Amino acid sequence: MVVERNGGGVKPAGIPKWLVVAVDISLANLGLYCGFILVAGELQGFQIGPLFILLPSMALVTVLLFNSLGLYSRQRSGFMPIVRSMITGVIGLTLFSILFAFWTRAFMLQRGIFLAAPLFQLLLLLGWRMLYWRLELWIHGQKKLLVIGNRYETEQTLEKIMHLPQGLFEVIHVLAPEKFDQLTDWLPQADTVMITGSLDLERKNRVIRDSFDRNIEVFIIPDLYEIILTRAAMTQILDTPVIECHDVQLTFLQLFTKRIFDLTFVLIMALPALPLFLLAGLAIRFSSPGPIVYAQERVGLRGRIFTLYKLRTMIVEAEEESGPVFSTEEDDRVTPVGRFLRAARLDELPQLYNVLRGDLSIVGPRPERPYFVEIFQQAMPEYKLRHLVKPGITGMAQVAGHYSTNTHDKLRYDLYYLSDYSFFMDLKVLLLTIPALFNSEAARGVKKELVEGDDPSIRPGGCNG
Repeated sequence: MVVERNGGGVKPAGIPKWLVVAVDISLANLGLYCGFILVAGELQGFQIGPLFILLPSMALVTVLLFNSLGLYSRQRSGFMPIVRSMITGVIGLTLFSILFAFWTRAFMLQRGIFLAAPLFQLLLLLGWRMLYWRLELWIHGQKKLLVIGNRYETEQTLEKIMHLPQGLFEVIHVLAPEKFDQLTDWLPQADTVMITGSLDLERKNRVIRDSFDRNIEVFIIPDLYEIILTRAAMTQILDTPVIECHDVQLTFLQLFTKRIFDLTFVLIMALPALPLFLLAGLAIRFSSPGPIVYAQERVGLRGRIFTLYKLRTMIVEAEEESGPVFSTEEDDRVTPVGRFLRAARLDELPQLYNVLRGDLSIVGPRPERPYFVEIFQQAMPEYKLRHLVKPGITGMAQVAGHYSTNTHDKLRYDLYYLSDYSFFMDLKVLLLTIPALFNSEAARGVKKELVEGDDPSIRPGGCNG
């Protein structure tokens, strides 16, 4: 949750979003034109029409696609997420250009244009976005960050901040709740405040109010109940304003639409997935003894147990001695082929069959094993709310986090997905899954010390297979 700056101070305006959109559109079209000139050599009369029919429609798709990929939001996680999203965006633009040319019978454009244009588009757009990112850092400058929270919560937050690119934040102080009376001493020195939790409502209000008075932006790591309130509506009883909390369960129409989308997706993906499944199966068979497909019990909709299928990535009987444990970064139980399958997410292919059976949806919270569900629900009673919707192959926590993201943070994403669900939310998560595939950290195992820790809320949400 981010509370934007307010107050009477002056802050850098940054580069206007309309200018960013205009440059993106111009460079996407310029890349297509450069690809055209490289392949065709010159504009000829019968080619001018199809080209200028394609350009305006591609401008609209550029805006919609890039916005869905988060390319018009403030980037605070470095440049690599921008690169991954931009690659996905250019691939999407290319597919649209091919389909549009086919629908309008504009294939008098040479096929090579649709191979050359993406390269020009990617080079132009990445060059511009690198410049834009650097300019934003220069305009806004390094933010002096005041972190407020208890030791355990702030340690997790500071570890993540240390992985951010240099120049974004400088942590000036960590203010413990028991020393809250020192807020007035540290607040004037800060540009940004981050509340990591463990503050009562009165103190949170105090931090926000005083920060607004000084034109300081505030980041709040939300409590789980605060995420559920995102779907709440303001109403009144007589003259008293009240917040009406709605049920986070999906309606019949939403469930019906979601099921139709799941079946359609499986039918579309079945043909390209089959040869990948066969090649992966042969690699597993010849690299290590044991079955190709791995079956495991998972907790599904409303706590129902079902059998989930994956391509085997570990040695046979990997948990015979250890019992149920999470996979670590350097897990020697993972086979060489299995490590590649995990990195490429190909081990998830058999779950299309689970979607067809109705055990899974394409998008939803990842299903967990009964052993871990029991542990997590004891530590976090809200964990059972994620079972109000069918689990998925991909989900909000998977595109926004990593395998090693702690369970508490993943639950925040899952509850946000439930609270703000719509069909377009599913499309957005599915689209954001594509750049996540290029992120090797997303599939990396968790640190061994987290697996062996006593607090289940900091353990990763994931599975072995």
